[in-house]
Amino acid sequence: MTLLGVSTGVLADRTDLTGLLAYEPEVVEFYNYPRSMLAAIERFCVRHGIRPALHTPVPYDEPSPLRRFAPTGPDPDEAATALRLTEATVRCAADLGALHVVVHFPSPYPPYPLAGFDSWCRDFLDAACGLAREHGVPVLVENLSAHPLLHTAEHYRDALAGRPELGLCLDVGHAHLLGPEHGPLGYARALGPAVRSMHLYNTTSARYPEHGHEPAHAGQSAADGYLPLAELLPELLGLTGAPAVVLEHRPPAPGDPGPEQIGRWIRALIGHRRPDRPTPDGPAARTPDSPGPRTPGGPGPRTTGGPGLRTPDSAGPRTPGGPAARTPGETARTAPTGPPRPAHT
Repeated sequence: MTLLGVSTGVLADRTDLTGLLAYEPEVVEFYNYPRSMLAAIERFCVRHGIRPALHTPVPYDEPSPLRRFAPTGPDPDEAATALRLTEATVRCAADLGALHVVVHFPSPYPPYPLAGFDSWCRDFLDAACGLAREHGVPVLVENLSAHPLLHTAEHYRDALAGRPELGLCLDVGHAHLLGPEHGPLGYARALGPAVRSMHLYNTTSARYPEHGHEPAHAGQSAADGYLPLAELLPELLGLTGAPAVVLEHRPPAPGDPGPEQIGRWIRALIGHRRPDRPTPDGPAARTPDSPGPRTPGGPGPRTTGGPGLRTPDSAGPRTPGGPAARTPGETARTAPTGPPRPAHT
């Protein structure tokens, strides 16, 4: 059974969690919240019978919003920061009994160096596998549309092969922006049950730069460039059996359907009523008697035992057909400019 979820990205006031209840969600995916909000998040989920999920980074205590998340470098400091934020999020997810953790992958920002890219990818994914095993929380990489070396369904299928601890969060809008030959159905067919969640909203290639993630509703037409979600979503679920579909649109604007209408329509497409207790894979859901999350000043992040983060002088083995690692002093080669880059979420 697929659970209906909603991202906190739909909120105009991110501290007003009650604004999520109109969607009648079984899952809420929390994104970019500080440590000081964790206790309130836990109380909210327990009170309303909601299963939390986390989108990296949580917790995030910096005064300014996260603008760059670059797990595959090529800047080693940015890659180290991305891994540190991912580890903190997985630890927090285990404490909260979260359904999953979502992480953007790979780095979506130009330029796109060819040299060493496969090594950066391997190091991050191996570390994510270690975190998922240690903490018992599925880690889902979210497909992005920007990087020319890793953006298609086949790219993600190959990256996840042999890593059962990981899965894909299929962002249907990001896939749609790649064009019909690389759309959401291509991902569902290539990855099947490796798709463990979906981010759902609607958009067109013409409207995305200005309007971003638009709320999905029945009035959006394929003739205008939108995804035909009434036909597409049931087909995607039939191919993948994804445990969750998470609404991830911007805060509704004047003229948009209300949260109740959006939730009812998507729930009808999913084809089920809200259960009393969602029981998908992942850590056990938090109950009122469960111990709370770790408090600030608690034990520091555990190390995973996986390989260390790649440094500029590293030169590990390359994957078959992948680019060789760049040696010190070698001029970086760059890939062609990729497809349109999505917004951070």
